[in-house]
Formats: sequence, C-alpha cells, structure tokens
Amino acid sequence: MELLLTVFYSFLFILIIYRIKFFHLEHFSPKIVSGVFLLKVLFGVLLWWIYTYYYTDRSTADIYKYFDDSNIMFDALRKKPQDFFRMLFGVGNNTPYFDRYYVQMHNWARQYESNLYNDSHTIIRFNALLRIFSFGYYQVHSVFLCFLSLTGLIGIYRVFSPLLPGKEKLCFLLIFLMPSVLFWGSGVLKEGILFFGMGLLLYNWKKVWFERWTVLSLFWIACSLVLLLATKFYILVSLVPALLYMAWIGFAGTRRPVLKFLVVMLFFSGLGAAVKYGIPAYDPLQVLSIKQRDFNSLARGGLLLRCDTAIVFLSLEQKEKDLDQQSGGGKIYTIKPGTKFAYWHDYYATEDTSFGIQQGPSDKYRIESDMPRSGSLINIHPLEPTITSFLRTAPAALINSLFRPFITEAHGPLLLLSALETTAYSVFILLCLIYRKRSGIPWEWIFFCLSFVGVLYVITGLTTPILGALVRYKVPGIPFLLIAFLFLLDKDRLVKSFPFLKKVVE
Repeated sequence: MELLLTVFYSFLFILIIYRIKFFHLEHFSPKIVSGVFLLKVLFGVLLWWIYTYYYTDRSTADIYKYFDDSNIMFDALRKKPQDFFRMLFGVGNNTPYFDRYYVQMHNWARQYESNLYNDSHTIIRFNALLRIFSFGYYQVHSVFLCFLSLTGLIGIYRVFSPLLPGKEKLCFLLIFLMPSVLFWGSGVLKEGILFFGMGLLLYNWKKVWFERWTVLSLFWIACSLVLLLATKFYILVSLVPALLYMAWIGFAGTRRPVLKFLVVMLFFSGLGAAVKYGIPAYDPLQVLSIKQRDFNSLARGGLLLRCDTAIVFLSLEQKEKDLDQQSGGGKIYTIKPGTKFAYWHDYYATEDTSFGIQQGPSDKYRIESDMPRSGSLINIHPLEPTITSFLRTAPAALINSLFRPFITEAHGPLLLLSALETTAYSVFILLCLIYRKRSGIPWEWIFFCLSFVGVLYVITGLTTPILGALVRYKVPGIPFLLIAFLFLLDKDRLVKSFPFLKKVVE
C-alpha cells in the first residue's frame, strides 16, 4: 500500500509540474523538471535508508522524531476531533488538559527551551496534517516534502535566472543539484518547508518591487513570512537585510549599490542592538549566547531527570559522581547535596534555563533521556551577550560555516559528503574569482546573496558546535553563496582555459 500511494502522489505532482505554468522554465522542459523531482524522491529514499539501516536509533533520527510524534496528535482526530484541530492550529492548546497528548510526544518540548517559538511544533503539526493523505506511510510524507522543496527552488531559480543570461544551465545546477540540497532538502525534515517558504517569498517579493504587485503576490508574501517564522525564525532574520536591500534597489534603482548595502547592514545592526531596550527578552546577542550554551550542553551529552515539579539536567561527568540510585528497583534516583544543575519547572512552556545547587535531600527522579556525547563535537569560541564578544567571535563562526567540515574531519558518510561538496564549491568560488568578468557585474545582486549568507552563516557558526548539525543548518545558504559568485564568472574565459567544461556550462 505504501508503494502504491507513493507512486500515485509522485505521478500526481508530475502532472502538476506539466500543467501549471509556474513550473515551466524557459530553458528546461517539464520533462527535465519532473526528472529533478524524481531525483529528489530517490534522495529522500536514500535519506530514509541511511536513518533506518545505518543510523538505527529511531528516537534520535530527525526524519522519524517528528513523524512519530505527529501520530499521537493525529490519533486525536479519530477520538476527539476538536482536540486535534486545536493542537493543529494552536488554538487554546497550552493548557494542562492537552498534557495527555504532549506527555506521549518525545519532541514537542525541546530539552532546552527559550522564549522564542518552538519550531518543533511546526514540523509535528505539518506531519499530522499530512497523515490525512498519507494514511501514516512515511514515504508519502517524503514525496510531499520533495515537491514543496522543488516548488521553493523553482521560485529561487525564477528570481536569478533572468539576471544570468547565458548561464541558465549553471544556475540550474547550482540551485537544484548540489548534493546537500538534494539530500537534506528531500526528506521529512524542516529544510523542505524552508526552501518552499524562501522560494515563494523571494519570487513574490521580487515581483512586487521589480515588476507589478498583485494581491496574490502580497498574499503569498504574508503566507511565506508566517511559514518561515514558524519553521526557523533565524532564517527569516537572516533574510531581512536582503529583503530590505532588494526593496530599496527596486524602488530607487541600482546606482551606488555599495552605499545602499552598507546603509542597510548598518540599519539592520542598529535595529538588532536596539531590540534589548524595547524587548529585553528578545535581545539578539543574549538569545545567541543562550543558544550556544544550550547547544554546547546537548553536544557534550548528559541526563535529563524528571520529578513531579521539575526537569533537571546533569552532565555526563555528573552522571557517575552526583547521582544515586535508590534501592528497591524502579530505577529511582536522587541527586547528591552540593550538586550544580540546570532545571526547568514547566516542561512544556519553559522560557529559559535556570540553575541551582542541590540543598539537602533531593526529590526522587526518573531518567527522561540519556544523551551521549556527540561524535562530531568542535570547539567554538564562547559568546558573551556583548557587541565586543560578537565582533571577536563572528569571523571564526563564518569560516566554520563556510568551510567545515574539512576532509580530515569527515568521520562518517554524511560528513564526507559535505566535506567533498565544500571542497568542490571552494574550487568553484576560486575559479569565479580568477575568471571574473571585467565589467557589467551586477553588484547589487551579489550583495543581496551575500547579505543573507553572511548573516545566516554567522548565526549558524556561533550556535552550532556539532559538525553533523552544521552541515544541515548551512544548506539553505549554499545556492545563494554559489549564485553570488556565478554573477562574477566570465564563462567564456573559463571555457577557453578549460575546453572540457564547455558541455557543463553551456
């Protein structure tokens, strides 16, 4: 049944590709676009195979975590439909009544919460909605995500291809066929939703500022903003300077692109610095500092312990020396006096991590989860919530996002894939700089791409101490990074030096 449904929905989406004008690209037939879609479906199967038969812990695999949790929400549709729709749309669902559902989910509440929206809720709700059409079959969800991802990438291609006459083939390759984009953007993951939201947002934003606005364009912009806000807030933040810059260029023209870029970046930086005075809880530097600290704690492993009133975190080092198992069976534990720990009082609606020291006899705890130390942990510079600390740590964070993992750090197939890709696109960037155009460079579009990549990669590099996570989190920026340098490339000079590349670039 799963195979039949997967084939059915695949053919349905191919029919949409052939019938809807949005998918008809000037230099590529619907047959080629459909081929890319089927290639993404195959990569989705590869992703499933790796996380089913190579990394076999289903509870820690991102493709399964939110998919499995969504089944608990979906079950409410049969038993109590009102509960299902309230959880699906987030209407009055943060009450103790709904704990009967959330307590069964392993990922509704993050192990470290902040005062920002928990984006795990979005992917769980999305999977719960898809279960209406999929009957609970994983591969059907994968096909839907592949199509959404393809739709977003089509939007990104439509933004840039008219600006790159004669380079449409290279533009197509760099947007659709980069291995990381194919791999991470083709499974039951947030990346597919991100590409969908980004593509529709940029495509319609360009239409509004460079062509003619329509009510439909404004509608899709609003939907895309809400979707990005709910899926990955930092992606939307990273796009803000690029969107402002595009709007200014569209309104005032392309003169003095460097000055406009600097003004936008200064305005963006000043706006970020001013947030703490208006909304202290959302101070960007404080949020980044907390995110880095929490991610570091998760990467180094530890125990989550639950009692009736709190969730407590202990490091792996504390697991042996500061925890006592009580006699009588049942795996009940107490914490030794004097132990320092992080804790949360409300597991489902925490605002930030608190810290304490065990005074006297402790409550009795059960183990909620036992997290091992990450095998791809890297050292990143500690970030304090100050501008000086940010300026000191940002360059290293940017380099980490751009060029790591190195080949020497690729311990495992996924890291090796990313390391080889990083090496390949570094060579491409070098060739674009060596064989750059001598005139007619659209600097405004280069700045547009690099502003998004720069902000995204600094945020990612500052907060991600695990290479395995870094290779995923930087994926949305890869097409924009390569397109930025494609604008510089003099294709004719490159082909003259390397004639064997002619079939690839023309």
